[in-house]
Amino acid sequence: MKDQNRYIFSDTETTGVNERDFIQIIQSASMLTDENFETLEKMNVSCAPLPWTVPTAGAYLTHKKIDTLQSPVTHYQMMKSIHDQWRTWSQPEPAIFVTYNGHAFDEELYRKQFFWNLLDPFVTNTNGNGRSDLLILTRLISQLLPDLIDFEINKNGNPVCRLESVAGRLGLDTANAHDALSDCIFMVELLKFLNAEQPKLVCDYLMQATKQGCAEFLAKTKVIGYRYQPFARFWTYPVKFLGINPTNQNEAICVDLNYPIEDVIDLSYQDIMSYLAKPNAESPFKIIRLNKSNGLADANEFDFKFDCPLSELNSNAEEYDKNPEWIERVLVANNDLDQKQWPKKEAIEQTIYEKFFCNTDKNLFHQFHAAKSLEEKLFLCDSFLDPRAKKFGYRILFQEDASNLPKEIIANNELLIKERWTSKGPWPCAETYLDQAKKLKQERTTEAEQKIIGAIEKYLISQQQDIQHG
Repeated sequence: MKDQNRYIFSDTETTGVNERDFIQIIQSASMLTDENFETLEKMNVSCAPLPWTVPTAGAYLTHKKIDTLQSPVTHYQMMKSIHDQWRTWSQPEPAIFVTYNGHAFDEELYRKQFFWNLLDPFVTNTNGNGRSDLLILTRLISQLLPDLIDFEINKNGNPVCRLESVAGRLGLDTANAHDALSDCIFMVELLKFLNAEQPKLVCDYLMQATKQGCAEFLAKTKVIGYRYQPFARFWTYPVKFLGINPTNQNEAICVDLNYPIEDVIDLSYQDIMSYLAKPNAESPFKIIRLNKSNGLADANEFDFKFDCPLSELNSNAEEYDKNPEWIERVLVANNDLDQKQWPKKEAIEQTIYEKFFCNTDKNLFHQFHAAKSLEEKLFLCDSFLDPRAKKFGYRILFQEDASNLPKEIIANNELLIKERWTSKGPWPCAETYLDQAKKLKQERTTEAEQKIIGAIEKYLISQQQDIQHG
């Protein structure tokens, strides 16, 4: 495994929060640091909303980026500049890409919007690069070392792990919170602090930023503390790594050491399959994704306060090591499970994971990005084998300069704009968010808030009028 001695922190501000397959990044900031988290370079870019994207007043009240509504920079130009910069920063040696709640939000937006723009979506976890979500580490800290940070406590008595709150508790000035660059600075300072206070925990956590590193950590750790937090609540399990799922190399199969070992060893093959099919219910098996950050730490180093004595958990782990045939049986059982069939997506923006672009198209994409003339770009678009790539290519050309495009391409993109602004679908509804803006205008009292809401309201009405008169 390549060593990652560079870190790329990134954050986004967007046109909305919901309808995540259709909201758009309008500001992105990135910071490159060395292994000591000292800043080497910064990047801060923004762009206008795409003509088929509906911005929301709620999002703009949070980040206040109303100037982007009139930006001369297109979404394609911004996303390509981000991609080019990240490739430049991570080519001398691999890097770890750090976000905050990124695996649930920012990372997915970057991936999908690189995909829309015919750029490699997986730049953050290929070619030796890794990705790490700092929110998961902060949550782990709040459980294992609650006195390390004077966490704000919510009404339910739980630590608040929002980046703005944690940064404020560390004494940082959060007046510019929800600006992408400010949030990157908060992340850098937070990771510096955690590394200074708990270098072992941070080192182990960053090791898990790649699939190989995560697998190594699981394999070398006798008793793994696993904090599972799909929603606001969390559950903590002591687990032992059994092996990689042979049908999905992104998954590690683990056994819950709380369960009496004799009961688990004696499970029938059918019962093993049933439990593996629903590992997040009451099951002696847990599935850990190797390609995402998880709340994992060495339970012999950090106190998870398990009900079962640590000596017993270590003994159970040793007993499983004495049964390699049973472990192999568990791993093989995955082969007999029915693979999930996900419903087909209607909109091409949603199809990133359904089918990857072929190498022929990928080579043509490089030529497309380098092409200087519209004629060459059109020729390359027509040469793409995947019909999704053709549509994305034509959308890029339309947002760059629609005036000289063939009439059919202009008409198709105008139909797309009309669909997204006038019909209901999985995308943001213009009428719904116009009503939201009007309601917020009545609720908010400050001049700054009124200005932001007014700008969004004006933008929404203007776009609707343009479509009606078009």
